Amino acid sequence: MKAKRLVALLLAAVLGASTLTACGSNIDATKTGATLDGQEISLGFMNFMARYQQAIYDGQFASVFGTGMWGQDMFNDGTDMQTSVKKNVAETVELFYLLEKHMADYKVEVTDEELAAMDEAAKKFMEDNSKQAIRQLGATEEYVKEMLRLNTIQAKMRVEMDKEVDTKVSDEEAAQKAISYVSVSTASTTDENGETKEYTEDEKKELEQQMKDFQKSAEDDFTAAAENAGYTVSNYYYGEKDESYTLDDAVIEAANKLKEGEVSKVISTESSLYVVRMDSTFDEEKTEEKKETIVQQRKDDHYTEVCDGYKEGVAYELNEDEWAKVKFDELFTIKQTETSEDDHDHSHDEEETTHDHSEEEEEEVHDENHPEDEAEDPSEKEDADSSEDESDS
Repeated sequence: MKAKRLVALLLAAVLGASTLTACGSNIDATKTGATLDGQEISLGFMNFMARYQQAIYDGQFASVFGTGMWGQDMFNDGTDMQTSVKKNVAETVELFYLLEKHMADYKVEVTDEELAAMDEAAKKFMEDNSKQAIRQLGATEEYVKEMLRLNTIQAKMRVEMDKEVDTKVSDEEAAQKAISYVSVSTASTTDENGETKEYTEDEKKELEQQMKDFQKSAEDDFTAAAENAGYTVSNYYYGEKDESYTLDDAVIEAANKLKEGEVSKVISTESSLYVVRMDSTFDEEKTEEKKETIVQQRKDDHYTEVCDGYKEGVAYELNEDEWAKVKFDELFTIKQTETSEDDHDHSHDEEETTHDHSEEEEEEVHDENHPEDEAEDPSEKEDADSSEDESDS
């Protein structure tokens, strides 16, 4: 059943195959963490959501960024990581309960079968983790079940909202061009001692002449000419209707004047010299990928719009004094455990669910809003609009 497979995906994402170890927790779980139009939300549950998020980050990044990472501005948003994650969790809790209030809008419900699976998952979670870890997480079976229940509602709501989005994208809207290019920095270079030094005007003129010589030979065989000149060829894909580019606008402007197979003159920007070859004025593979990106952006925008609408006129108040007591003072550690045959089967079920290319199934299981996925990954930044393999010579 699709619903069962959806729950299986949620359970896999939440439980994982690791054991947490840590100690201590000083909040009063009986206090109110927040209120949503008068509905009290347990501080204990919110603490569990936050500490569970912390455990995931600790397991993934503490060994890389060190024990002080929670006091650092890891997300480059002007505040420390603990504040950022707690803010995110508080917003997620608000959204979860708002979505629950609007389940009827999309005829969404949680089945008895799903609730039974959550009961089993919660028991297993409590059994698989040490008493110290459970205490540090502030976990109870009820909190685990509540997190799973709210996750399930959110996932199902997202699926239904996605169905409202127009998935048709024209070739014209998504069209992507493919270029190859060589670039040389005119700003600075590194000397034999590894020190950076700026180019003199004479050196800049010499670099420009070398690029002009390369440009002439590149008209016959771009790649071979680059190899002979000691340059690196990079590839770039873009659309004329893209909102922004990672290459200088002057490079894009020059590329747009080229026919397929043509090579540009030397293009001078503030800090570099470029020579560009138009490989394809319509790259079919990248255009199809762009269509998927456009559709996904439409879905994301629609989801945000609906959720923002739910927030209008609703009073959500965070108990700041109590919420301030939730702190990530002690790190969790992840202890790898042996994978059982059941775990292998479960993992296979997850893979089968997420990679089923049937359109109906894909919509049914689309879920990218687990609590552990809500905060931005501090170790990765990707440009979703362009694909680039760029290096300067």
